Amino acid sequence: MANKIMVVDDDPNALRLVSYALQAEGYVVAIAASGAEALARIEGEQPDLIILDVMMPDMSGLEVCQRIRANPASARLPILILSARGLVADRVSGLKSGADDYLPKPADTSELIARVEALLGRAAHSRTVLAPAPPPKGRVLALFGAKGGVGTTTVAVNVAALLAEQGKAVCLVELRASCGIASALLKLQPVRDLGDLLATPIDEVDRGAVARSLARTANGLRLLAAPRTGEPPCELSAQHVEALTTALLQDADYVLFDLAAGWSAANQAALHQARYTAVVCGPDAISAPCAKATLATMQHWGVMGDLVGVVVVNQGTNPNPMPLPALTAALGAGITGVIPPAGDVALIAAREGIPLVTMQPQHAAAMALRELAGRLMQERIRTLA
Repeated sequence: MANKIMVVDDDPNALRLVSYALQAEGYVVAIAASGAEALARIEGEQPDLIILDVMMPDMSGLEVCQRIRANPASARLPILILSARGLVADRVSGLKSGADDYLPKPADTSELIARVEALLGRAAHSRTVLAPAPPPKGRVLALFGAKGGVGTTTVAVNVAALLAEQGKAVCLVELRASCGIASALLKLQPVRDLGDLLATPIDEVDRGAVARSLARTANGLRLLAAPRTGEPPCELSAQHVEALTTALLQDADYVLFDLAAGWSAANQAALHQARYTAVVCGPDAISAPCAKATLATMQHWGVMGDLVGVVVVNQGTNPNPMPLPALTAALGAGITGVIPPAGDVALIAAREGIPLVTMQPQHAAAMALRELAGRLMQERIRTLA
């Protein structure tokens, strides 16, 4: 569709000559013989650019320019002043009034067209830059520890590794205010981490800033690690979580949040971003009440029903684990996965910095993790009980 240009000049000859030159290049032209007429017609005509004379009897072009800029509906409209007043001081006044360009009369037709094309091109680029970000391509999953030490990060690392193994673009985020262990479990030494990212102003937490803070494994899994050991805890707000999620979802099929136990605005924001949250707990009399309290708090936050399940991690330290039916009844929630003890294999995997599912894919714990990852990839996540 051809661009529309409004030409504003009280000189009929000037209107005719400029209009002819623009129409010859395929532009649609609207004309106004005064500043007042131009201001009255801008909303109805919706021009893409205005060519504006300065010396007009009712209202100077400089005042017209200022009024256009003062109106939010037309504030970004490109304006080219075309005037017989060509001194440096005149050009400066025009630009200060809000014009994008200033061309003295008489103007060469080819230069006029070149200036018009340049202004329209810049305006089109600006609209592209300012356009809303494309819709996110991925899904957010959250693993939330019912208490410390239940194996939340280990589950997160292995699930993330399995998703990446399927050819998915996966980003694991240790959403923790202080140090974590995911980088050690993946044998990574990130140059930047969450602490570095959150040290930047929140309006700069964008796609590029996040990408620069990610470490990458050999199979393409990306990690945003928690702050390094020895660093003070970072200030992690709900706004940071929202900005971070928006940026990550532009490139990731899956974003996995590894959430530490505890109630914070950041955790609440992460849970509301998540398509599904798995509360990680152990099959024992201490973990179960913690998991039940966690689920109750999540329900209070509005996260419930099909959006939540429980992953039970049996680390082998309890000689009398709760039977699955009893645990299900105690929690009042479906069980999404049960991970059996991995014993020394888990310790070796941690020491070597290789996910268990990669190092020993046929191990019972690895196979249970693979089943869990498969469920989390489903559009509707089914539970075991």
